[in-house]
Amino acid sequence: MKKTKENQGFRKKKFWENPVYLKAGAAAFGTLICFAAVFVTDNSRQLSTDDNGQIILERGERGENSLRQMDVQIGEQKEKIDITVSGQEYDREELTAVFRNEGERLEKLILGENESLDHVQSDLDLVREIPDSGILVSWESDNYDVIDVQGNIRSEKIDREGVIVMLTAHLRYGEEEAVYEFCVKVFPPETDEAEQTVKELKEQISKSDEETKTEEYMILPSEIEGKKVTWKYATDMRAFGIIVLGAGASCMIIVSSSQRKKEEQKKAECLMRLDYPQIINKFNLYIRAGMTVRRAWFLIAHDYDRKYRGKGKRKAYDEMICTMYQIQGGAPEGECYENYGIRCGISSYRKFGMLLSQNLRKGSKGLTDLLGREAEEAFEDRKNLAKKLGEEAGTKLMIPLFMMLIIVFAIVIVPAFFSIQI
Repeated sequence: MKKTKENQGFRKKKFWENPVYLKAGAAAFGTLICFAAVFVTDNSRQLSTDDNGQIILERGERGENSLRQMDVQIGEQKEKIDITVSGQEYDREELTAVFRNEGERLEKLILGENESLDHVQSDLDLVREIPDSGILVSWESDNYDVIDVQGNIRSEKIDREGVIVMLTAHLRYGEEEAVYEFCVKVFPPETDEAEQTVKELKEQISKSDEETKTEEYMILPSEIEGKKVTWKYATDMRAFGIIVLGAGASCMIIVSSSQRKKEEQKKAECLMRLDYPQIINKFNLYIRAGMTVRRAWFLIAHDYDRKYRGKGKRKAYDEMICTMYQIQGGAPEGECYENYGIRCGISSYRKFGMLLSQNLRKGSKGLTDLLGREAEEAFEDRKNLAKKLGEEAGTKLMIPLFMMLIIVFAIVIVPAFFSIQI
């Protein structure tokens, strides 16, 4: 009996059964619901009318203007205009009561972290505007050495018994103004026992310095509040800077060494790509002249070794010399060619090594054609690489050009700047 795909478990799912489409559909449906709700809410507002049937717009909070976007039709003409609606203002009768109520409220607003104005030990919050009223406030103090118009307390000017300061608040609403005064008793900020001890010690040091100005030295206190005082020079942390600098220098050496190795590797790889067309052309020329693969290889390696013996100029040629010695030492020739491509680490050289290895196993038929095509491809790759290197060189030359431009600007602008007569 012939089984159907459905019986075999190969039933194709409908697109709506895919979890991805289900999630996407749910998200799209939720988006439409939110859009509809917001659109209906924003556009379901109806204009109100007064008792005479005139269209009215409600004002916002006091002292705050609001912008309304309206559609208007004048006869057959339709336009969109923006209307600025000013916040509701107080009339003169209301303003007196408002000033009185907000003045009483202001006493609580300025307390900050203090419990009352009769015992102030931390900075006051002298607000510049009373919230939700549109009333502006400016401040004056009769003793700026104790408390300023920002409400900041200067503890060094305050006795332990406290200092009374009169704060004056000027309340302004439009052209109207009211004045309220607040009596504030300011005490020094609370300090713990340790802070108080250190403060008294500093006072004694300052007193000793003042008393011994004519002497060659000053005397440090040996006792404070019945407690013995021991002195020694604070630990100088300057030496740790040497450790930081040394650690930084070590990291820089490691990073620079690693970067230098990468640059050298990149340079060697670039030289290998540039050498590849030359190697292929030489090899192809020798093979067409009737030489064997081994003979052509040895001839190229010997020629390079004679010119650059021990100088390590080109990695591709150095690896050819190493391969030559391996073959002379009895290693399998095909394996040596493959290992040559692997050691070079570039795809073109691996391809070249595999090509020579296959030639030994299958025969040399068609090798010259393969080498010819490889030489053409290598030449095209070299042209592209030369273009890329030229573009990189042009980019690097932009840095000295910008430096020269800055120098030119300096040469032109600096003399002109100093020649300006004020």
